[in-house]
Order: sequence, then C-alpha cells, then structure tokens
Amino acid sequence: MRDLLAAYPRAEPRFDEMLGEGGRPRPHWAPLVDMLARAEPARMRDRIATIEREIRDSGLTYNMYADPKGAERPWALDALPMIIPADEWPAIEAAVAQRARLLDAVLGDLYGPQQLLADGLLPPRLVLGHSAFRRAACGAMPAGRPSLVVYAADLARSPDGRWWVVADRTQAPSGAGYAIENRLIVSRIFPSLFRDLHAQRLAGFFAALRDSLRDFAPTGDGPQLTVLLTPGPYNETYSEHSLLARYLGLTLVEGSDLAVRGGKVWLKTVEGLRRVHAILRRQDDDFCDPLELRSDSALGVPGLTDCARRGSVLVANAIGSGVLESGAMMGFLPGLSERLLGEPLKMPSIATWWLGEPAALADALPRMSQLVFKPADPVLREEPVFGQDLDAAGARSLAARIRRHPEAWIAQELVRLSQAPVYDRTRPGHLGARAVGLRVFAVASRGGWTVMPGGLARVAGSHDARVISMQRGGASKDTWVLASAPPEGALTLLRSTVRADELVRSGSGTLSSRAAENLFWLGRYSERAEDGARLLRVALPCFSVDDDVDRAAQAPLLALGRALGVITEEDPSETALLDALYEAERMGGLRTTLHQVQRVAFGLRDRLSADHWRTINRLLQDPAFDAFRELPLAMGLLDRIVNGLVTQSGFALDGMTRDTGWRFMSIGRRIERLRAVCAAAACAAREGRSAGLDWLLEFCDSSITYRSRYVGQPEWMPALDLVIRDETNPRSVAFQLRGLADVLARIDHALDGAGADLAPAVLADLGPLEDATALVPDEVLAERLDAIADGAAALSDRLSLRFFAHADERGRATLAS
Repeated sequence: MRDLLAAYPRAEPRFDEMLGEGGRPRPHWAPLVDMLARAEPARMRDRIATIEREIRDSGLTYNMYADPKGAERPWALDALPMIIPADEWPAIEAAVAQRARLLDAVLGDLYGPQQLLADGLLPPRLVLGHSAFRRAACGAMPAGRPSLVVYAADLARSPDGRWWVVADRTQAPSGAGYAIENRLIVSRIFPSLFRDLHAQRLAGFFAALRDSLRDFAPTGDGPQLTVLLTPGPYNETYSEHSLLARYLGLTLVEGSDLAVRGGKVWLKTVEGLRRVHAILRRQDDDFCDPLELRSDSALGVPGLTDCARRGSVLVANAIGSGVLESGAMMGFLPGLSERLLGEPLKMPSIATWWLGEPAALADALPRMSQLVFKPADPVLREEPVFGQDLDAAGARSLAARIRRHPEAWIAQELVRLSQAPVYDRTRPGHLGARAVGLRVFAVASRGGWTVMPGGLARVAGSHDARVISMQRGGASKDTWVLASAPPEGALTLLRSTVRADELVRSGSGTLSSRAAENLFWLGRYSERAEDGARLLRVALPCFSVDDDVDRAAQAPLLALGRALGVITEEDPSETALLDALYEAERMGGLRTTLHQVQRVAFGLRDRLSADHWRTINRLLQDPAFDAFRELPLAMGLLDRIVNGLVTQSGFALDGMTRDTGWRFMSIGRRIERLRAVCAAAACAAREGRSAGLDWLLEFCDSSITYRSRYVGQPEWMPALDLVIRDETNPRSVAFQLRGLADVLARIDHALDGAGADLAPAVLADLGPLEDATALVPDEVLAERLDAIADGAAALSDRLSLRFFAHADERGRATLAS
C-alpha cells in the first residue's frame, strides 16, 4: 500500500474520491485499492495493454481537432473505475431527474407561450438574444411528449464533498455510447471485483431510451423506423454514434440519407423511400435544416423543422434545445424550479452570475480573483479567464471588455474539483490523481425519467489542469455505482414481443442508399487492395533479380501496374515499387488503397461485426510500414496484407447475411476482380508473349490449379482457358460474369425488377471467347478483354445512377450525359 500511494498527491484543498480521514481508503474504494496493492506491476501492464488493444481493435476513437491523428486518435480510457457508494447515488439520481423535468418544462415555455419571459423570471435579452435560440422552432415543440428526450448533467464535487451541476447538456448529449464501451472493457479486466462490488448495470437506461423513442414517435406508413442522425465520419464522436446505433438497433444516417416529402421525413433506401418516425440526433441545432436554420449547412435535412412543427416526426432532442446549455441560465434555475415544479432544486448549480444584470455585474467585478469568466454565448468562442491569473493591468483590461458588452459574459465561482486516482503508466505500481467530473444521463419515459446508474467519468489531462476536457487531452473512466445486493436477473435489449407476422429475413428495407454505396465501395476497394498487393508481390522479385525470365516478365507487369493505377513511373525500379507499397499519400498506392478500405468501413461500423472491423483495422497497423525498406521485409509485409485481405473476405463471405447490402458489396468485389483479371490477361496478350505465364498464374492465384491439371511449363491455351473461360476458377473472367449475372438477378427479384436492365450487353457472356481456339495471345483477344473491363466500369456507373443518386428521371438523364 505504501508503494502504491508513494507518489499520490495530497488532495487539499480539494476532495479526494478515494482517500478519507488519515489517508485511509474510503470503504467503497478499499477492495480496489487492496487488489491494486497486491497486484504485480506486470499484471497491471497486461491489463493496460488489454485496454489499449480492445480500443484499437474496436476502432473506438475521439477526434481532437488539433491532433495530427485526427479521427484516428484512440479513445482515452483509464483502467481504474470511478466508484460511487450505494447510499450516495439515490440523491444524485433524484436531482438529475428533477433537473431534466425542469429544463423540459422551461424549453416548452420558451418555444411556446413564453410566460417565463413575460413574468420576468428569465430576461428576454438573455434568451431571445442568444445565438442558440431558434425562432424557426417556435411552435414546433411536440404536444403530449417531452421536448427533451435525453438529458445529461455534468457534475463535480466541491471541497466539502457536495455534488454540484457545472453544465447542462440538452442539445445532443454525447458520451452514453462511450460509457457502455468503457463498461464492457473495464468489467472484463476486473471481472471478480466488478461482480463482488455489485456494480449496477447500464442496460436499463438504454432499454428505456429505445422504448421512449418508440413510444413518443408518431405512427402510420408501415412499421416504425427510428434513425440516429450523425454529422458523419469527420465528427469527433462518430465512432460513438455507430456504436450507439448498433447497440440500440437503430439505422445510422447522415442528413443526405433523409428527404422530406409531403410534410414527412423519409429514408432513401435502395428500395425507395421509407417513412422515418423518430430521429435521435447527434447533430447541433443550426446544422439540422438548411431551409429554416443555417442555410450553408450540407449536413441537414431541408424541411425537417417543418416536419417537427407538424408532429410528423419525433426529433430527440427538439430543435432549439441548445439554448438551455447557456451557463447564464443556471442562476435563474432555483426560481424557475419553485415556479414550474413547486419545489427547490435538489442539487445546486455552481454559483453563476449573468453579467447582463447590473447587480450581478456590480457584485462580480470587485472580487474578480475569486471567479472564472466565460462567454454567455458559445458563438463568441472565448476561452475561460481565471481571475486569479490576472495581474492588475489584466484585470482592468478584462473589466473594460466586460463593461462594453456585459450581456455576453457570465461569472462562475472558482471551485477546486475533486480528484480521483489514475494508474500511473510512467511508474508501474504507483497511483496518480486527476481532477474528475461525472456526466450523468437521463431519458424521458411515460412514467418519468430514467437515470443511467453512473455515466461517463472524465479526468483532466494533468494533475494541475483546472479544466476537464477531452479536447484538452483528458481521459475517461468507467463509473461503478454500487448496489447493496447483486442485480436481479440479466437485463437485455432484445425485444420479446415480436409476433410471427413481424419476422424479418432481410434488412434491405432500412438499407440506405449511402450504406449500399459504401458496401459497394468496400467490396471494390478491398479487391483493389488485394490486386495491388498481389501485383507487387509478383513484381518486386522480377525487378530485383537479374534473371532472363524475370526481365522478360517486367514488361507485362509494368503494363498491368499502370492499368491498375499502382505504378505511375514509365520505367520503374525496385525503389518505385517499394514506394507504391509504403508511401501513404501516393495516388493508387497500396497503402492509400488500404486507407480507403478503412475509411469506407468506418462509415459502416454499425453494419460490420466486431471481428470483421478488427481485421480491417489491423491492415494498416503493421509496424513494417514504418520499418526499413528492403525486399525481404517488404515481401513479408505483402504476405501479411494479402492474408489479412483474404481473412476480411472470409468474414464477408461467411459472416454476413446474404441480404441486399451484401449483394452490393459482392457486386463491387466482382467488378474490381473482373477488371483486374481482364487487364492481366490483356497485358499478357500484348506485352508478355515472350515472358512466360508464371507471373499471370501467380497474380490470378491459379498456379496450384494449373499444376494439378497439367504437367510441364504453362502454355497459352490452357493458361488462358483457366483464367478466362473456367467457371470453376473463382478468379476467372467467366466466374465473375456468372456471379454478376446471379447477383443482379437476385437484386432484380428482391427489389421488384430494379436490376433487370443494369448489365451492359458486353457482360452477358464471353461471346467469341467461348471457343477455345480464340484463346490466342494477340491484339484481338486483348481488345475483347478490354471491352469486358469497360462493361464492368459501365455497370458501376449504372448502379450509381439507379440506386445511389435518388434523382428523378430527368435528373438521371442529366447525370448520365
């Protein structure tokens, strides 16, 4: 114990979550501290490595905008949970539920009768002059259902041990998905401790959220459909959006996936438009509707505000709810609670003054050193100013700025936040401490508000940091709310009310056009990466060994490399081929294509299994990408890339349901493979008549098959027959043509005739190549293969126009021209 706490800082003048009187662990922390004291440092290193691996493999990220890693920055999770005792939680739960109820009532009034403004309980200038107040949303608050469906409160503990609310999250509260992922990871590395402490489960909150979205949504136009609206993959919390959609069983959509027709919201699917009844949005207010809100937004749905006003769709949370996030509101909430709820606030806010009130301004400026000054409106983008950091000149300058526009500022009491233990990775076997805050979530239901038992704990990035922010290098913790007894039974999100007539055999009804297009390109990019890896694996030895056979194969391989876009140099060397493998920004290079695979798959996180995503995510994590460039290492890297891509193909073939989405992915893969094999055979016919056929059979992964059928060196007719006409060879031209015809026929059947006329005539069959005597390595053969490859490209264009564009007939004609 002494070694464990040797570097642990004293808490004064802040509250310590772990240690109580005399520096002894508090009773609810004692089992964890005892386990850590007995654990070998090597065991904790293994646990931390497991956390990092789980986060990396699952692709859980958080985008720090100033971080060069961007959207690839892994989510930061400390190994030690935040522990809250059983006797402390009921008061927190009741206070958060009360605050959610109060803010929902305030929101309904601000966009409805505005009686609070008329009675002077809220200054009109504070509300109506705030950038987050949406006049277009007036009258759009839903009748008979809450305006706030999901609410989050940021809590912190003051030095005397009391909990305070430091911020309200009402617009699109983030973090619930991260909380469930934190729980899954941390409970696995401390399974016995998690079980023995009787930590409360989180599934009840998510079940209530799913049920509330269903209960409050309108009905009609078929089965209810709830979607999760995300700004897209470049948002800092996109991986949480996809995780939450998958966990709740919602369809993940972007604004471009939705359309408004006849006063209702519709999802663009490959089968046509499908009515959307509820939208759980993770998009800020002003980006939701370019028609009535921010006109330059490319992320929103034109007409969404009107649909919310009509009540034809549930938007959770209601557009305009961001106005409640202003810190200036906090000072008025005690009076509002007495007026609207008839009861005092159960948990106070951090002391806050809106300086637009003369009395508050006069009170705050003389004691500037005790306060923190912040903008009342986030549009100002001012950093918090700590009064204690200012010298006399700085204080005068700040006071002058505030007096010019006092309504733009708030002042808050400076509170030293409590500290919680973190595991010190730089000193194994020792604990550090960080300031900690807790984000607690609540969801509205018919019977009241359900509060998540715990939430998302966040710790500061350094011991002396005064602001807790993930954008400033902070980390997260799992939060364990202890119970006096083990949880009863196992709660699951799986419904048990599905009737026989509700059984589903295909998910195409909710397959958005964007998701279908991403699946199509996942197939294409995956196959393109494999083709590039196989080409480089064949070509590198030929350009590295001084041998007559290898030199003869250089010409067709060079032509094939140009045809596939992997090689751009006219006369490449071994160095140029290594660049095609290693360079991250090289157009058409293998590493660039692997990035494309990962990028498209990232947009499909809610549709890929954990194993499937993990395999894709590992493709670019090979340390050999950053190692010394030499032939043996490069060949080993290419072997691993090919193996990884083949494994990824296996998940697609054996782990995905054969629905319409899988068929689009299959079409993309077959189109790309068809083009590659046609290009290889054409290059052999044009450039390789004196080069032998070993390189062609190896590129087409057909060497073993050829050797098992024929004795001796490869000859033209049997080799071309194997890679062009043999329908049993999964890498032949004929196999791809037959597969495309089959998949298009199935799409035609599933989508009521939508795929009947997609395939160009050149893809119908091999035509003259059905005759084995036509397998002669000449220009005629090469041109026929080129025509088939062009037909595959034309099929790709037709698919895009038919299923991905969602244009009317006139628009399609314009696109086609």
